[in-house]
Amino acid sequence: MILVIGSYTDSLPHVQAKGSGVSLLSFDRLTGEISPLFIFGDLRNPTYLALSHDRSKLYAVEKLSEPDGAGVATLNLDIPSRSISLADRLPAHGDSPCHIAIDEKGKRLFVSNYMSGNLVVYELDDEGLPKGRIVDIRRSGSGPVADRQEASHVHQAVLTPNGRHVLVCDLGADEVARYRVDESLIDPLPDMVTKVGSGSLPRHLVFSPNGRYVHVVHELANTITSYEYGASGLRSLGEVSTLPAGYTGQSAAAAIRVHPQGRFLYASNRGHDSIAGFELVEDDGSLRPIGHFATRGRAPRDFAIDPSGRWLVAANQDSHALTVFSIDPTSGALTPVGEPFEIGSPVCVLFAEE
Repeated sequence: MILVIGSYTDSLPHVQAKGSGVSLLSFDRLTGEISPLFIFGDLRNPTYLALSHDRSKLYAVEKLSEPDGAGVATLNLDIPSRSISLADRLPAHGDSPCHIAIDEKGKRLFVSNYMSGNLVVYELDDEGLPKGRIVDIRRSGSGPVADRQEASHVHQAVLTPNGRHVLVCDLGADEVARYRVDESLIDPLPDMVTKVGSGSLPRHLVFSPNGRYVHVVHELANTITSYEYGASGLRSLGEVSTLPAGYTGQSAAAAIRVHPQGRFLYASNRGHDSIAGFELVEDDGSLRPIGHFATRGRAPRDFAIDPSGRWLVAANQDSHALTVFSIDPTSGALTPVGEPFEIGSPVCVLFAEE
């Protein structure tokens, strides 16, 4: 199995970059051992990645300011030869792109620009290249946290299970907005906007496997809010903390993932430096805490679960290492395996099966 890692190559005020680009790593699905294969070093700050459904293309943001060259790159991924090459590169049409996603049909690419607060949708051709139309959705809004919510900050776009809409986390406006996907790529006006907790900073979200529930992780509040999802939008069902009771230190939630079998959900904590685990109750969408599992590193930014559901790999951005965990199939508990694998400023983690 192949691990694909995005990283910071250029330092920013909040990160000391030591990354080399996009890395391909070998992952032993029997032991969890990681070994290096290939590094593509021709991109700057390829922090977030998306994999095409046929695994022939990688899409990467270049997380830079717009004047410094914020971009979107299409990469050829050759798994048999363990190599990557550049297929195309375009401007991000915004500032500090932080997330990228592809639709189920491979026809649209969604790029979230954090600082400029806009979502850009690129039309993909039959070769998976962004050669067609572009829709630039500029959001507006603000929140009570002056240094983080002075304006709209789009952090993620996620397709709904039926592929008819995309949900957008706007961290700056404390909103989750829904946009209809149509023949013109995307309707530029939302058909639903849900306000979340004031000053909570909604960062990422995931759908439950049955498509009935949405779970939103809030960066500053360190909480996950569960919603019932329907034609009329989102109905709040409850909230849980990503931090243990009594914890008083500084921390910021980051990524959220659902286990492939749909029974467990996990979120990462930067500061507490842990993965919070929950059992996902499909009957009512609620979350039952499993525990908190130290990542043996600093600032676990992203993590991924392998398709079999046996392994979880966490990217410790500030201590420059990946930590591998085995997942107990009965309890969902995480157990660290081996020693952390050293790699510069890792951010995004993807599994690509051979």
